Amino acid sequence: MIPPGKTTLFRMQTAAYLEAQRIEISQDGAVKLGWRTEPLPDQVRLRDDFAGIVGLIDAIMSDKMVMDRLQERMAVPAPNAAEHAQASGDVTVDADEVAAE
Repeated sequence: MIPPGKTTLFRMQTAAYLEAQRIEISQDGAVKLGWRTEPLPDQVRLRDDFAGIVGLIDAIMSDKMVMDRLQERMAVPAPNAAEHAQASGDVTVDADEVAAE
């Protein structure tokens, strides 16, 4: 898969909002049509997660200090996944290293 392109907080917020709305509309529609008696719990949780992302981005965008710090951090190249896993204490296994042993 190709790496994601550049985006903005506003675009991410809009995408999260639209996805939360899509989930809510589709689950409400399924209940209205009688396909289900209630929305699927995992879809409700997913909708809530997207709504939380919208709120998180609102909080970030409303605080100038946080925005400045975020812009500073985003200017620095992010560590690759292996470095992040090591820093967080996650264990990663390289299939080539295992085969060589």
